Amino acid sequence: MLKLYVLYDLRCGLCRRLKDWLRTQQSWLELEMIPAGSDQARHMFPELAQIASSDDLVVISDDGNVYLNNQAWIMCLYALVDYRIWACRLAHPLLLPLARQAFETLSKNRRAISRWLGENNPGKIANELGRVKLDPCQFEGTVSDYLR
Repeated sequence: MLKLYVLYDLRCGLCRRLKDWLRTQQSWLELEMIPAGSDQARHMFPELAQIASSDDLVVISDDGNVYLNNQAWIMCLYALVDYRIWACRLAHPLLLPLARQAFETLSKNRRAISRWLGENNPGKIANELGRVKLDPCQFEGTVSDYLR
């Protein structure tokens, strides 16, 4: 695996922040950001509409593996030099449901991350991530834009 295609919801503030943040990180794998539901995404991955919507975060590897939502957040972290260890920790069954909260925390609070990097207790990390309050995915535009 040498490349990941990251299909993100262009209407979601958190997803747009993910795209911008990923572009600033040093990565082991090449990352190509593609708005989900765009002509480019439909052309490159025509069968994707059967398993994911434009509301889903989707990561597709160059070897054809597809990762949705929480697994996609983890794959984004896995691609990064400074966060691969986090991806491995978040893949733990206790932490997997909290992957989105982990990204929100990573993107906002580096000091807590430094403390947690030394932590090898999934229960304690899960409790910390469970305290992270997430805003719902929001889109900008009209309802008719959303329904397209």
